[in-house]
Amino acid sequence: MKNFITLTLLVFGCVSSYAQKKTELELITLKQLFEYTYRYDLSGISHYKDSIFVVADKKDNPFIYQVNWDIENFTVSPIADIPIKGKIDLEGIAIGGDIAYLINESNNEVYTLNLQSRVLNKLLINWQTLESPKKEWLHNAGFEGVAIDVDKNVLYLAKERQPKLIIKIDLKSLEIIEVFKTSNKCSNDYADLCFYEGYLYALERNGMCIVKIDPKNNKEIAHYSFRKSVSNKGERLYEPVKYGMAEALMVKNNEIWVGFDNNGVSVSEFGKSKYGLTGSAPILLKFKLPSK
Repeated sequence: MKNFITLTLLVFGCVSSYAQKKTELELITLKQLFEYTYRYDLSGISHYKDSIFVVADKKDNPFIYQVNWDIENFTVSPIADIPIKGKIDLEGIAIGGDIAYLINESNNEVYTLNLQSRVLNKLLINWQTLESPKKEWLHNAGFEGVAIDVDKNVLYLAKERQPKLIIKIDLKSLEIIEVFKTSNKCSNDYADLCFYEGYLYALERNGMCIVKIDPKNNKEIAHYSFRKSVSNKGERLYEPVKYGMAEALMVKNNEIWVGFDNNGVSVSEFGKSKYGLTGSAPILLKFKLPSK
């Protein structure tokens, strides 16, 4: 009995310790896409100079779009064509210098688009060292996030789930440096990645959570939750929904940006009453980045 009590206290202590480390993010603003006639499944976000760029994951949206930020909403306008041959399912964008790195989940390949010359290329990454070969990945469980450490010339790719993985790639040699994953304390999936001021951030949509990672040792530094901003008593901003919808992550100027791919689902009563959302257009949220 004594051993059981000791074990229970240890488990409770671990859970409590984790709960204390999970920080709820403070929402700065939430805005909805406006004046876009068709369905827009926002799936990735990054910035270039003074502009915010996004991508969507449907074949009808083979462009990089610029975000036009208004007082109450935002609009998007296509600024660069992405002429990928075959099926297209853009799930992420990361920009380093003048180069946009794009992931296409349809074939789980990485493309670069020079934002000056508009030349598109496929990165000839050596995938041979993957323990879980890409050809064996389950459908719709492939590349979902991308980030770049410009200073070290390292690219990060996130495989969504079954299993979830983060792949670290040397952009000079195009060889895989290592493959790792974080714990399942938030959820068992990745939706996007972002590299900011020496740290890697991973968006876990089903946990409504962001994990801060030290890339030197892959240690989880912090867990940030945005659950209170996007759900209420189990009801989410869009309903009905089976999976999480947060798919785009960007950290910029000490702010965390999260974009929703709501898959054409209409806003819920909670979304209407809480934020005045209407229709079935996606949203962008900005949160304060915690200092710790």
